[in-house]
Amino acid sequence: MLSRLIAFTAVLLLIPPSALTIAGMEWEAPAPVAGAAWLPALLSMLAVIVFCILLDTLIYHRTNHSLLRSQPGYLLWSSLAGALTGALSAYLNLFAGSWFTPASSPTQALLLAALCGLALLPAVSIARLWLAGLPGLVRMSARRFAFPALPSEPAAKLLLLAALTGLIGGTVWPGHLAWLFWPSPLLLLAALQLLWHESTVFSGLVRGDWSRVLLGSLAGILVGGIALATYRLSGGVIYLGANTWQLIAGMAVSGLLCLQIGDIVAEHWRGRKRAGLLRKKPFPVPIVTKKEP
Repeated sequence: MLSRLIAFTAVLLLIPPSALTIAGMEWEAPAPVAGAAWLPALLSMLAVIVFCILLDTLIYHRTNHSLLRSQPGYLLWSSLAGALTGALSAYLNLFAGSWFTPASSPTQALLLAALCGLALLPAVSIARLWLAGLPGLVRMSARRFAFPALPSEPAAKLLLLAALTGLIGGTVWPGHLAWLFWPSPLLLLAALQLLWHESTVFSGLVRGDWSRVLLGSLAGILVGGIALATYRLSGGVIYLGANTWQLIAGMAVSGLLCLQIGDIVAEHWRGRKRAGLLRKKPFPVPIVTKKEP
């Protein structure tokens, strides 16, 4: 788990400033914004936590299973991973400028996003479990059209290429490639999963199973919508550089990223041995040499 998260974090931290340096551009600090942020953010996270408890209670009454009761340790580690995810998102936003808050400095912006991430990632996991209990959604996502299967190594290379293109291009031309910049962390993490012989949130697509993609996206939209609505109703100020549909798409991608990170945390939590990077396959035909007498 740690090796993948370290590689994921390192790439996201290094690529945007490197892209600016190569392009001969300088980073511009975001313009200051007046208004409240910290108290509305705390109230927003409190609303998300209450929402999580409510959904977890509904899941328990329906299935007699509860993440809060049975896996508190997993949720704790998910919260820490969520804080890292939130801070990384705020860091990337320093280069993309997709939203602006009254945080007085980049450091405060990172801390504010980390605070939000503490509750958001576990909330996405719980919301997905609740959505999975709705029969209509499960039937809707089952036995749909399937994508052709690719070997892990070529698929990982394609995802890695798309992720690096989005991170570099979206940093240099944020107005034109923001649509690829923000999915790049998810594509990067999916590529790392394949390189480590692990499944991704997209693995079911080759079987026509869209449940993880659909439910993860809906969970991200649901949790993100509640968090943003509560923040604004509490007097929080935020300026978004996206229209409504772009915002919904961003929340869906965020939900899939949270789901993928939650899967990585769960792999470690189960105590399974992880395989290393993909290795070259041996030559399929053994070569036998005969020694001369």
